[in-house]
Amino acid sequence: MLTTALLLTTLATATAAPPDALPAAPTATAPAEQPAKKEKGIDAIAIPLLSYNSDQGFTYGGVAGAYLYSPGYIPYRHAISLQAMFTSRGQQSHYLRYDGPRLIGPMRLEFRLEYRRELRSPFYGAGNVSAQDFNGDETQERFNYTKNAPGAWVRLRGRPWGENHPFQSYVGYSWRYTEVDPFEASVLAQLKPEGIQGGATGQITAGVLWDTRDNESDPVRGGVEEVSLRVSGTATGSRYQYAGVTLSERRYWQLGPRFILAQRVTLDMLFGQVPFFEWVNTGGVSSSEGIGGMSSVRGIERNRFAGNIKAFTNTELRYRAFDFNLFGSPVIAGAVGFVDLGRVWHPGVENGPWWKWHPGVGAGLRLARRAAVVRFDWAMSPETGRQRIYLNFGHMF
Repeated sequence: MLTTALLLTTLATATAAPPDALPAAPTATAPAEQPAKKEKGIDAIAIPLLSYNSDQGFTYGGVAGAYLYSPGYIPYRHAISLQAMFTSRGQQSHYLRYDGPRLIGPMRLEFRLEYRRELRSPFYGAGNVSAQDFNGDETQERFNYTKNAPGAWVRLRGRPWGENHPFQSYVGYSWRYTEVDPFEASVLAQLKPEGIQGGATGQITAGVLWDTRDNESDPVRGGVEEVSLRVSGTATGSRYQYAGVTLSERRYWQLGPRFILAQRVTLDMLFGQVPFFEWVNTGGVSSSEGIGGMSSVRGIERNRFAGNIKAFTNTELRYRAFDFNLFGSPVIAGAVGFVDLGRVWHPGVENGPWWKWHPGVGAGLRLARRAAVVRFDWAMSPETGRQRIYLNFGHMF
């Protein structure tokens, strides 16, 4: 785990976007105020990655990124980021990402080329009460398989009713080739669900958002509602025929000068010939994994519960304790307490009673400098008593 001193050093020197948080964050001189936008010049940095979280183990590698600013382009004209990442649990995640908010007239173009590899990718079976014999040892071959997954996606996003209007729409395409290699004694080898043969999944995606947030990366007030569709079939270059719908609500309330209440609710539904490795994925502009892990329900093992229908909610009380200048740039320091809840439904298996939701509770620290938000979370599952920690870039939502 990175120390606080190293985090401060990173925020002081890093002026590029974090890997998955290309939108700009605030540089307020007071916790509840929003900054003036930088209108020209370039911010760029390359830094090593050294961190730890309970989902991936120790993480090492490097990230590099750059913002290019020009007058009339908000929050920036171009943003580019590059990552090479390895973990002590045999995972790799490498990518090149581009974001041009107004590259084609008022349209925003986003692109990502990536490669993922997991020597032990979790699979506990389907449904909301799967793997009742799991004892917390995530390294067991019984609950893992090996996965390689190169892929890419491109998305075009715009505001058809004007730059300052909250309505946005987008359309995109993603493609991934997943290689699946189950361990002989694994749950995956025993159940042999749809998708065990691996193969390509090409998806056409489309969606609409109503975005009233005052800031994309570190909002204080407003919210964003989103409806997203995805379709996969022979015509899209996919081995599997399925479709998905994602409904998401994110809302932020300012409670006095230093407190923000943040709430997210997500419902994701998949239909058709869905491969098992898609059971844990949600659609939308900001995708998540789960149920379980740093992007859905903290405190629960990554992708612990999987199924065609997923629902989860996250509630955070964020406290902006103080802000200060470090090497001439403002940094906001704060803390957060949170409660997460989630569950899944899957056809043909036991899902438990309707009230069987899986909770995670915890607290964390935040440091924000313009586009860089560093979060450290400690979380616990009240069901099992097991604890987990996460160090990552960007708010959870």
